[in-house]
Amino acid sequence: MSFKSDFPILKNKIREYPITYLDSAASTQKPEEVINSISDFYQNSYENVHRGMNTLSIKATDMFERARENVRSFINANSINEVIFTAGATDSINKISQCLPQLLNDGDKIVITELEHHSNYLPWLQIAKKYNFIIEVVGLNENGIISEQDIINVCDQSTKFLALTHMSNVTGQIIDIKKIKEKIPSDILISVDGCQSIAHINIDVQDLGCDFYSFSSHKLYGPSGIGIMFGKEKLLETLEPPSLGGGMINNVSIDSFSFAMLPNKFEAGTPPIEAVAGMNTAIEYLNRMNFSDYFEEEKKLRLTLIEHFKSMDVIEFYGYHQEINASSIVSFNVKDKNYNDISTFLDQYGIMIRGGHHCCQPLMKKLEIPGSCRVSFGIYNDLNDIDILVDALSKTIKLLQ
Repeated sequence: MSFKSDFPILKNKIREYPITYLDSAASTQKPEEVINSISDFYQNSYENVHRGMNTLSIKATDMFERARENVRSFINANSINEVIFTAGATDSINKISQCLPQLLNDGDKIVITELEHHSNYLPWLQIAKKYNFIIEVVGLNENGIISEQDIINVCDQSTKFLALTHMSNVTGQIIDIKKIKEKIPSDILISVDGCQSIAHINIDVQDLGCDFYSFSSHKLYGPSGIGIMFGKEKLLETLEPPSLGGGMINNVSIDSFSFAMLPNKFEAGTPPIEAVAGMNTAIEYLNRMNFSDYFEEEKKLRLTLIEHFKSMDVIEFYGYHQEINASSIVSFNVKDKNYNDISTFLDQYGIMIRGGHHCCQPLMKKLEIPGSCRVSFGIYNDLNDIDILVDALSKTIKLLQ
């Protein structure tokens, strides 16, 4: 099962080699209908949304709010009031962190893990220093994975907030958010970074029990510049938004103002309307072809690649353990070789992987490496891509000996 023909960029060649795209954890490629939908919106429907009474504004607003409903359904939020459009997951997480002083008190504890992307690490560190919150970081266990039980165990009376990745962008490990939520005190809030999981797991925020969930469109076969902040309605109603401006107010006078109703309350300024159009089309595309059927295929691709790596003595890979629940990502290094060199050589064969610290420097320091090569799969990948990668990697290793 592969949907490669739906993605125009994959029909191109690099140095006479077909593109083998294995970097979906950084950003996914876009199906043709997503690309066309953005162009079509600009050509036929573009106007600013909300409050306009002309035909184009009404048409654009209808699309915009239809997209919100599609997102709500996609993640099974309870209400469209819980779906906030942002500039991306990083923006979403920063918005949540800036609201934290309204929810926590001096000395309250925030729990994060060593798996976190910098975007789910730095905002909490900054807000904790500013407001005297305590940060506790749950580390990898002896198997190189994060144990849900370890997270549960550090939750004491002072713990009020968990900020957890749903799926690691380095190891692919999936954290069981539902299990954690069910076993910690009910007054502890959970914010989930869903950037990697959104395209690889069926997301049901009500079933997970999380209070906030953030993700980016560009990890979901949609355009960049648009993301989602899910928040439980009862929480969002009590919070003052961190950004102010047009579109999020009800009434303004010389010395006071009042907020608009949800969800507009958290959407200050003109949104990236064309990006919303593209994300909406991406979700409709994924729903139509039942892309959740591909989730098990991605796991098979991951395990197949790991089995190949096990047969190659010079490959070191990270985060793999038989107990791990993981999907779509494999990080590795070639012994005594630089990850950027490996990535550059593979590019000569038209193979796109990622080399670096993947915005996870605390995790890299724990693993005692400066960075790694990372392979990550999407719905356009199949077993043939693994064969191409393994063959090119074998040639590269021989060349560098």
